[in-house]
Amino acid sequence: MLVLALVGPGSVPFALVVFGTQNQLLRTNYDIGAPMLIAVATGAAVVLARYRPVEAWLLAMGVFAAVAWLGDVSGWEPWPLTVPTLFALLVALFALGRDRLAWIGVLAWSGYTAAGTWVVWAVNSDRIVLSYNRFTNDNPAVENLTLGALLGAFALLVGVTVRIWQQGRARVAEEERVAEEERQRRRLLEERTRIARELHDIVAHHMSVIAVQSSTAEYRLAGLGEDVKEEFRSISGQARESLAEMRRLLGVLRSEDEAGARAPQPGPEALHGLAESVNRAGTPVDLVIGDLPPDLPETVALTVFRVVQEALSNVVRHAPGAHVDASVAASDGTVVVTVVNGPPPGPVPPGQEGSGLGLVGMGERVALDGGALETGPTPEGGFRVRAVLPIRSNAEESV
Repeated sequence: MLVLALVGPGSVPFALVVFGTQNQLLRTNYDIGAPMLIAVATGAAVVLARYRPVEAWLLAMGVFAAVAWLGDVSGWEPWPLTVPTLFALLVALFALGRDRLAWIGVLAWSGYTAAGTWVVWAVNSDRIVLSYNRFTNDNPAVENLTLGALLGAFALLVGVTVRIWQQGRARVAEEERVAEEERQRRRLLEERTRIARELHDIVAHHMSVIAVQSSTAEYRLAGLGEDVKEEFRSISGQARESLAEMRRLLGVLRSEDEAGARAPQPGPEALHGLAESVNRAGTPVDLVIGDLPPDLPETVALTVFRVVQEALSNVVRHAPGAHVDASVAASDGTVVVTVVNGPPPGPVPPGQEGSGLGLVGMGERVALDGGALETGPTPEGGFRVRAVLPIRSNAEESV
């Protein structure tokens, strides 16, 4: 890449060198009195090859034709392809192979070969008269144009190879991008399914309580009228019907190995046991749980536990042994969860990259509760997770 930047298509310094050399050679070795226009066209072909390689090739061929008609040689100078003209032509053919369809480059190389063949014939038939040719009865264009054809074919082949390589890299990058998007989508779907299962367990508990209380009300409460009893029976029937519908939905959401996972969901009260297990694993945790509202919604309580659980799991996985400060506190109608770890005390074992599901799941879970999640590295080399969850009263939730 460095070589292409210095002498490849679009290189202004290389174009200036080509221009200056061409101007001097045409003036001194080829008996062209005003070579400035030809020299400018030679340098411009190098710069133009980066953006419009077909036009750059036309410029190089124009320089080739001008030297063939106007130039004259009496010694061993290369003719009609001067050295600067050859470089400009090679750059243009390389750019055609890299940036255009292969058949366009082949057509351009064939056009140069046809023009070179005509020049050889024109010199042999004295339609182009050279001083060198008159003295030695030799044709200086044969070796010159043959060398240009061989080098031009090589430059075109290199350009096509670079184009194929770039297309391959672009396809791989696109496939990786699509695969990563699909993985992210799958992770979101899996986490939403998991949240749906847990929400079912929470709602099912409350619906069961409603069904039991409404079905036993007429036996527990004396003096109820028949219309009130009928109302309780209706509430009980609707609650049981809702439970049946939720169980049918849960059968779709749960996999076979999760069919019996209907245990009560954990909340902040389970965090001490979680911290102790992480401590035993060799990662010290300082956990502080402030005063939380007694009527904390179960969904928020579960989210608090899951955020701390996932944050500690990430520390154990990515920074084993690092000290962790975790806190849960209520503030201004919200629950604030903060988990901050320091840098790991030693090297992290290889192969600990993880799937990325944890942070995705935390963000999805916090967003469903209407909260905000902040994650990122700390200046000390650790990592910080902070979630702010709004607290809604039971009355507000029922509205």
